[in-house]
Amino acid sequence: MSQSSKNSIIKGAFILTAVGLVTRVIGFLYRIYMSNLIGAEGMGIFQLIFPVFMICYTLCCSGLFTAISKLVAAQKASNNSTNISKVINMATLISFSLSVLLSVIIYFFSEYISSNILNEPRTLLSLKILAFTVPFTAIGSSVKAYFYGLQKTFIPASSQLMEQIIRVLSVYLLSGFFIPLGLEYACAMAVIGMALGEVITCFYVIIAYRISLKSKLNQWSKKANYIYKYKSSIYHSYKTISKSIAAIAVPLTANRVLITLLSSVETILIPSRLQLYGLNHSASISIYGVLTGMAMPLILFPSVFTSSLSLMLLPAVSEANASKNKNAIRITTSKTLQYTLLIGIISTFIFIVFGEPLGLKIYNDPLVGNFLIILAWLCPFMYLNSTLGSILNGLDYELITFRNNTIGLGIRITFTFFVIPILGLQGYLWGVLVSSLVITLLDLLKIVKVTTIKFDVVQWLLKPLLSAFIASVVVSYLYYQYIFHLSNALIPLLGSCMLLGLIYFVFIMFFNCIPKDDIKNIKHSI
Repeated sequence: MSQSSKNSIIKGAFILTAVGLVTRVIGFLYRIYMSNLIGAEGMGIFQLIFPVFMICYTLCCSGLFTAISKLVAAQKASNNSTNISKVINMATLISFSLSVLLSVIIYFFSEYISSNILNEPRTLLSLKILAFTVPFTAIGSSVKAYFYGLQKTFIPASSQLMEQIIRVLSVYLLSGFFIPLGLEYACAMAVIGMALGEVITCFYVIIAYRISLKSKLNQWSKKANYIYKYKSSIYHSYKTISKSIAAIAVPLTANRVLITLLSSVETILIPSRLQLYGLNHSASISIYGVLTGMAMPLILFPSVFTSSLSLMLLPAVSEANASKNKNAIRITTSKTLQYTLLIGIISTFIFIVFGEPLGLKIYNDPLVGNFLIILAWLCPFMYLNSTLGSILNGLDYELITFRNNTIGLGIRITFTFFVIPILGLQGYLWGVLVSSLVITLLDLLKIVKVTTIKFDVVQWLLKPLLSAFIASVVVSYLYYQYIFHLSNALIPLLGSCMLLGLIYFVFIMFFNCIPKDDIKNIKHSI
């Protein structure tokens, strides 16, 4: 892998991570504000509409996003500006057409969906509002995929931050009017905030695309004219471009639709299976809201680092794969696994040590803390699932990721259906842990076989585990023996979490888990 490619990945991941951190901090403040406004039951009702949104996103965005990113990256390697423009135009047209059809279906069948599928009539108004959002989400996703394909992350990252700010401000301004009307309108208020964020950022990325496209295409055209001066035309018709998009997007979308449907079945089943455990409808929705709206976002907070890397990996691996650069693929994969494990390990220890006080101080709910301690063991596997999936997709093994994810979802649905009525929500958490472990192992076995990387158990696992254990013992002693008695407020708690991470970083540097060359590359690229 060339130095410029390394720097491009690192710089892109750094921008996404920096903006992602700010966005997630705002998101947490937003969720705390929302939980205080509408309570756990309201959060549960709000979370119920997301399976519908995810099905729409999967149908009109997910596969096309990957297709755009991969094709733009491949054409970038050939400096083919004309084909890049055609890819964006055709993919956006397809995505928009599908989104309009889905919007019409959701709007006119919203009453049936809310009452008979989600089993929660109070989601009706939210679904009607959501229907108007889908086309803007589709267009915005296509344009963002273009920037990711070029490994240019500023526009997608800034749009993500803008969307979050708009969402928070909208809810803050509308809350005084909607909250007194009841939970149905309170949830609709949250969807309005989400819709406004999607609409405004859609126009933002379109404007940015139009401004940047002309200068980018001129640069590539000059290179292309020189490189292909003595070669036959490499420009493709829209028909050929459509076939290329379909070859990637159709099987990937079909796979992800099935996975999304299974995931939606799981989501819808959880409240009803909790009722068989002995909870009433209101309590089932509330506990579901605590898990998905409060605990899971905290567990996924550190994944801002790995998700940023995942978004940069797909075009980078696709470009290397198109160029048959096996060495670049092997290096990228090795570094990705190593750093994802480093982040996952320390996240696990932070949530084990501080899960209970974090739940109490952030949401004032001891149940959140209990969930955090149980979910802490998921961190390495959940973070690895994202990065390993991106690598496999970049290597054109979409069917493998589909198979593995389907197996994992099958495990979770089995636990949801059979174990929740016996153990309550703890049965579901066990299912999530088992499924994440299985998916990670299956993905990892395939990647090791394809890329011939060597899994360094000592550097990637044993030394980071030892470092995290030492840091946890030191910081937990300091916090619970001294800091907690002086102040049990949130700021000292967050400071203790950061101190644990800092000591961990010092130890992994001491053990040479992060090579000095990687640090130099990061400094140089930034």
